[in-house]
Amino acid sequence: MSLFSSCSTSTLVDSTSSRRPYDFEATTLHPEVVTYLHSGTLSVYINIDRDELLYTREGENTPFTSKVLVQLNDVRWIWTDTLKSETPRWLTNKFDLNNILSEGAIQAGDWLSYNITDQNRNSSIKNAAEIREVLIWNLNENWPLSNANAATGTPLKIISAGSSTWNVSHVIPQKSLPAPPFSRYSNPLDTLTAPAHSIIEEDWMTLEGVQKFTSPTNDIEFVIYGRHEDFPAAKDVLFLIESTRYIATRSEYAAMQKASHPKEALDDFWLSCGKSPEKSKELIKTYYARVEEANRYFSGLLEGWRTDRGMIHIIHGVPNRVRRDYWNEYWTYGEEGTSNTLTFRFRRRPHTLDNNAFKLERNIIFKLTWDRMVTSWRNGRVQRD
Repeated sequence: MSLFSSCSTSTLVDSTSSRRPYDFEATTLHPEVVTYLHSGTLSVYINIDRDELLYTREGENTPFTSKVLVQLNDVRWIWTDTLKSETPRWLTNKFDLNNILSEGAIQAGDWLSYNITDQNRNSSIKNAAEIREVLIWNLNENWPLSNANAATGTPLKIISAGSSTWNVSHVIPQKSLPAPPFSRYSNPLDTLTAPAHSIIEEDWMTLEGVQKFTSPTNDIEFVIYGRHEDFPAAKDVLFLIESTRYIATRSEYAAMQKASHPKEALDDFWLSCGKSPEKSKELIKTYYARVEEANRYFSGLLEGWRTDRGMIHIIHGVPNRVRRDYWNEYWTYGEEGTSNTLTFRFRRRPHTLDNNAFKLERNIIFKLTWDRMVTSWRNGRVQRD
């Protein structure tokens, strides 16, 4: 069985320690890696933002070129790209692995290690991607879906050698927000199920909410989440207002939602926090960058900013240290072992519709630090990560 990750193709199942795993700007490269095992071949689709690569040239009359080293397990390629005026933003390529499959050493559910290096900049990223036997093809982009998130209305084609028919179930989760870290909280989504919707072959139009696909002939299943068009970014003014709920008072929040000019009301809210246009711009940039990061890393049944980890990430920022294994994450703020250390523990919650669900262990001792951080936001004292 395979339940696609909502946030990444990479694995978090190994026990790891990392200083800033949820800081998007901590690494310069963010490739999207998709695998598809079929007919004795492992196809690996890699997508890189050209803005993240360094293009150099040897002389004034030579073109600007990037040079990327791609290593998949023990197989290497040099991938070059020449910058042109009409070059699109995304650099894409498909790599087919045949040799390592000859002895049946790789199966669906295994992990493919990858190391991608920008040789011009001498920066790299190393991780692993799950080997899958289903490819979700985005017909609008003419490229595979890199994770479980797709804009509502996106036409998809489901490609699999293991199944030609799919049972689809569908549900739209209630858009709730988590309670503060010091309050008792029972997540209404813990028991959410998706009723049967339809039986399809390979074509699907993405619906709002959760769509679970199950093969009637073998043990294959996956989930797709229908998101807003700008996901994971925060752009729409109504969404920008909605995501201030962690720091806005009830009356401020209601006033912004009812305002005849919502953009002006939102600007006034942030100006009241920053006290000056310059400081307010910094607060806005920091807050919504964290909202976007939360959406990238913590999304599942709900967008990441609505989850326990998303809430803590937005208000407290990037932890000084994260310790994690498959079942637990410990986020530490401050120097470990000192009186000012603050540690949040998140425990994985198994769910048939979400393999990225973690629940915060709430405690009344968090009230003081939570109130202090919200006040810091409202007084414009929060610094960038």
